[in-house]
Amino acid sequence: MSKMARGFFVAAALCLAFTQAASTPAQAVCAKSVVLYNAYWCPYCRQVRALLGQYHIRYQLIEVTTPQGESQSVRRFGDTSVPRTVIGGTVVVGYEPERIKQLLCLN
Repeated sequence: MSKMARGFFVAAALCLAFTQAASTPAQAVCAKSVVLYNAYWCPYCRQVRALLGQYHIRYQLIEVTTPQGESQSVRRFGDTSVPRTVIGGTVVVGYEPERIKQLLCLN
């Protein structure tokens, strides 16, 4: 294999490695479970979903407008207020992007 061909393969491998690293979910950095109590009509819930999506954070979505979701929310919090983001056991009420990022080790 020529020097030029080897150089090409090395450059391609490095490019692939950097691309993979950039697309790795942030969850891998700070592995905490994330649960979002959500209502489909809520603009603040939409903002939380967008923030989590921006950082490729995996999360469980509980839709409180369904009987099962409502039951879970009432059992855990006593009501169905949204959004509630539970990050590793810590509850964030409302849309607080800096607090969410802090809990996810993104700051």
